[in-house]
Amino acid sequence: MKHTEDNKDKVRCELDESVFYIPRKLFSLMVLRSPTPDVKFVRYRQGALMYGMSEREFNTLAHNADAVYKVNKMSLVKVDMIDKYLEYFKEC
Repeated sequence: MKHTEDNKDKVRCELDESVFYIPRKLFSLMVLRSPTPDVKFVRYRQGALMYGMSEREFNTLAHNADAVYKVNKMSLVKVDMIDKYLEYFKEC
């Protein structure tokens, strides 16, 4: 696929020998909101993006994992505890 006017607002991404065009807004969301691997705590929105679920689902998951820390009126979720909790549901 050659660069056309339709791809003007898209980012060219290559994987192996395939080429994909991703909308710039989506690409920037994926790149800029991707947490670094050494992140220990996240807010609900960032965690939901990280784990590919809605904020409501992530909120429930975080509370079930007992991974929520309240600082003043801010809620932070400890990523390590979420990962350990999810391991419990791993299929054998």
